[in-house]
Amino acid sequence: MTQNALETNPAAAVPGVVAPLDLDQLYRRHRLHLLRFVQRYLRNAEDAADVVQATFVEAARCAGRFAGLSKPSTWLFGIALNLARNQVRRNCADLYECVEEGFMEQIADLDADPAKLVELRQTAARVQALFDALPAPIRATFDAVLDGEASYEEAAERLHIPIGTVRSRVSRVRSAMRQECA
Repeated sequence: MTQNALETNPAAAVPGVVAPLDLDQLYRRHRLHLLRFVQRYLRNAEDAADVVQATFVEAARCAGRFAGLSKPSTWLFGIALNLARNQVRRNCADLYECVEEGFMEQIADLDADPAKLVELRQTAARVQALFDALPAPIRATFDAVLDGEASYEEAAERLHIPIGTVRSRVSRVRSAMRQECA
């Protein structure tokens, strides 16, 4: 132990006597370390700040019971870890409390057939491949009418083509898609 430490804490020189904790110094020295430690554990800055604050409140409340069997910083980090664990438990409990009883039954699709879903995905992939293989002007016309939700007249105006060409192109795409899905 250094002479400086003995001067600031005379009780530290006497074996078996625990020096009183300087919570102000502990706060200044370890607050940021504690905050980073708890943030890594909780992954939430606001909860971490609350836990660090609670750590120092708890340390102040229990300072008289500090036995000196460990360094004060180790004791402080132990308090922080316990409080962080409690916060994680509360956060998990809050997640489950938000779901109302019977929620899963409401969203479950009882008629879902895995084979049908696979078949639908395969059909969608074939249709997408067919659509991607179409020439760009035909795709643009189809997109303008169906995805763009434009009327045939608006699409013709936007693409600078006759309305009959728009009708013809859309008709060809629909016919090809029907054949692919049949």
